[in-house]
Amino acid sequence: MKTDFKKVRAWLKLLQAPEIGKARAINLAKTLGEPYTFIEENANRLDDIDNLSDSARNFLRSDDFNYNWLEIEKLMQKFDIKFISILDDSYPIPLKNIFDPPPFLFYRGKLPPNGFHRSIAIVGTRKASDYGKLQARKIARQLSEAGFMVISGLAYGIDSMAHWGCLEAGRANTYAIMGTGCDQVYPPRNRKLAEKIMENGAIISEYIPGHKAERWNFPERNRIISGLSLGCLVVEGSKKSGALLTARFAMDQNRDIFALPGDVNRPQAAGPHYLVQLGAKLVTCAQDILAEYDFKLEQEAEPLPKMNKNEEKIYNLVLQNKPEISFDDLLLKSGMQISELSSILLSLELKSLLKKVTGNKIIPLY
Repeated sequence: MKTDFKKVRAWLKLLQAPEIGKARAINLAKTLGEPYTFIEENANRLDDIDNLSDSARNFLRSDDFNYNWLEIEKLMQKFDIKFISILDDSYPIPLKNIFDPPPFLFYRGKLPPNGFHRSIAIVGTRKASDYGKLQARKIARQLSEAGFMVISGLAYGIDSMAHWGCLEAGRANTYAIMGTGCDQVYPPRNRKLAEKIMENGAIISEYIPGHKAERWNFPERNRIISGLSLGCLVVEGSKKSGALLTARFAMDQNRDIFALPGDVNRPQAAGPHYLVQLGAKLVTCAQDILAEYDFKLEQEAEPLPKMNKNEEKIYNLVLQNKPEISFDDLLLKSGMQISELSSILLSLELKSLLKKVTGNKIIPLY
């Protein structure tokens, strides 16, 4: 996919404008289209935007640009960095539906052609025990063998083992969410792992190429790890760890929470045990996770039937609200008309992806 640098530059400029944050930028783009259409091609459209301050309007009309654009473009070309905005069909649908979605993503490698339908986040401490590393690697490998993708953060410890487990399964369906620009590999010693991931998966970042590792980036990126996933498995970590923060994001996003039990005398086990007390499913093997989605470890995963954009949207909403969602709730969350939603549900039923049950409720079959 060839990168449209005009599109990238316009998004970056929109986010630099005074008083326009991520949420406002997304709303403007959803109303007016890709930012370059109302910043570079027809700036008169800025006059039609209500509640846009003069300082923001003047900045968007100016030649000002707060980043070194030539350096950004150079890095994107050098590392073959691709770009998608929230308006693109290839933008992950599960991520669109979280509270604070990134307006755009940069990535190196390949995004899954059928979207992030079967994704599990596996996270944990960098200072993992041998037991934790072994379990993370084993569970990730078995999930991959069953046709699931694994999302993690490329960090030392549990993250790295989860990625390697997928690669060992021979499917390479694993994706790393970065806390830096994706021109960089952080930590640097995981460069080989990142290269293996990019052969069939991708490293993904909301940060601009050239953006260095900052301490506050990593908690922020954790919402993307959970947002791309059906559920989140915490292998090891303290109650105040980044892994537990990812689990909290997952709870807020209505994702499933899984936790691996450990030695009560080890501080790494405190986080998973705390999650179990809060209601997380205790996991001792991959089958415990697969059972939540009616999968068996030995079964060969079948490809999902092809869906159009609206079908994907409804299917993902049903998955995110499992075990079931009422027609009325689905109508409210989708923002669709009754006739449109009914037609889509019928199509998804015919594709054996969903099923209507008693009480005018819908359950997923995959």
